[in-house]
Amino acid sequence: MSDQRESAAMRVHRYLVANHLQGGALIGPDPGVRFNYRIGRFIKGYLPALQWRDDLYYLQGQGYWVLGNLALARQAGRAEYEDLAIAAAAEMLARQRPDGAWVYPNPEWHGRVANAEGSWAAIGLLAAYRRTGQTRFLEGALRWHHFLIECVGFQRTGEQLAVNYFAGWPDDERVPNNSGFVLHMLADLADATGDPGYLGPCRGMLAFMEAVQMPSGEFPYALAGTGGGADRPHYQCFQYNAFQCFDLMRYWELTGEEAALPLIKQGLRFLKTGQAADGHARYDCTDEHRAVTYHAAVLGAAFLKAGQIGLGDYSQEADRAYRYVLGQQREDGSFPHSQGDYRLLGDRRSYPRYLAMILYHLMLSTAAREDSGGATAQRAGEAAGGDTRPGAAVAAAQDGREGTEL
Repeated sequence: MSDQRESAAMRVHRYLVANHLQGGALIGPDPGVRFNYRIGRFIKGYLPALQWRDDLYYLQGQGYWVLGNLALARQAGRAEYEDLAIAAAAEMLARQRPDGAWVYPNPEWHGRVANAEGSWAAIGLLAAYRRTGQTRFLEGALRWHHFLIECVGFQRTGEQLAVNYFAGWPDDERVPNNSGFVLHMLADLADATGDPGYLGPCRGMLAFMEAVQMPSGEFPYALAGTGGGADRPHYQCFQYNAFQCFDLMRYWELTGEEAALPLIKQGLRFLKTGQAADGHARYDCTDEHRAVTYHAAVLGAAFLKAGQIGLGDYSQEADRAYRYVLGQQREDGSFPHSQGDYRLLGDRRSYPRYLAMILYHLMLSTAAREDSGGATAQRAGEAAGGDTRPGAAVAAAQDGREGTEL
């Protein structure tokens, strides 16, 4: 099936280039938040003749676009894909503020700085740095890291650290998914620089995720913050948990931190309960009717990644998810966003952020592993007396160092 996935990835890539790429930026509509997510996007989808002025630039989409193009460059050996990744990374730098942040694109949250956007921009920049060695990309990621530590910050409860969702909202709800992004990003940063000091907050975030993971293996969507808010256990449960599982696997792959393994294994157990017979991911622990295409793609990617790094055989689950995704692809290469919304509706619009995610998750199946610091792994084997487990270099160097103080 890997050839079919690669072919599907090429087709959606061509669609994105033809319909959403403007210079180095993927531009297009997005489901958004609040009213637009609940109702507005369906109105727009069912009235396509109207000129909706809702094109946005999401850094999360750009980060996935960089990763997808670099995966294509490795697989196809064609410089044009690397050039697209470099152009996307350069565009992110051009839009970065001097303080290291990027403003959230959605008008409902105008002026805010979201951790998810900045951390995914940094993940894309670090991938471009690994590929090219161009220090401007590393410098951009380091500027975001400084802003993250100094301005976004963390909520501390005992030994637990939960990263904040927005800068300037220090007591807002704690969202485990955001800590997953940061674990992924900090592991990439430590590996790319060879400096384990960047892993300083990670043990606290792992302690937070361990404390909130339910007996079922599910991570709740949100918990009350130190200043208030409410617990919200179930919201798009399986896609959020698939992303968190994937982020934790990336973290473990690069650091070898054993505390991540039980979280991953329990998370995979939970994800198996969220896959429908046809391969789509159940939308929610309380809603079995919606089927969102990118949800199935990340579910398949999480199962696939688990097998690639030796955490078990989830090939049947991965194949089932990917078969569903492939079956949704349209003739032009795009994918419908969702079906079964409110049992009756479907969202047929083209959202570049989520298409870029699907592209990357399709390409994941064509390679045994992503680019990650090979030199770092070599140093690890030497430092640890031949230790070749994932992340041995960072783990060996981290021994006795706490890193960034908070």
